[in-house]
Amino acid sequence: MPRKKITYKQKRQMAYEKELPIGDQLDALLKAFDMLLQEGGDLPYELIDIIEKWQAIKFKYPKI
Repeated sequence: MPRKKITYKQKRQMAYEKELPIGDQLDALLKAFDMLLQEGGDLPYELIDIIEKWQAIKFKYPKI
């Protein structure tokens, strides 16, 4: 039985999941937006709410 060829899309998806977990991606984005906010930048209220929840979780469960 011939093997099914893996497409570039599938290869990328597997690499992203292995090399760049979604949690790490989101954390990096939220850090960047938080830095922008701390420097006086304007952000949508919805994003500010997400950043505040993200910070609350990080405070509640700190790295040890």
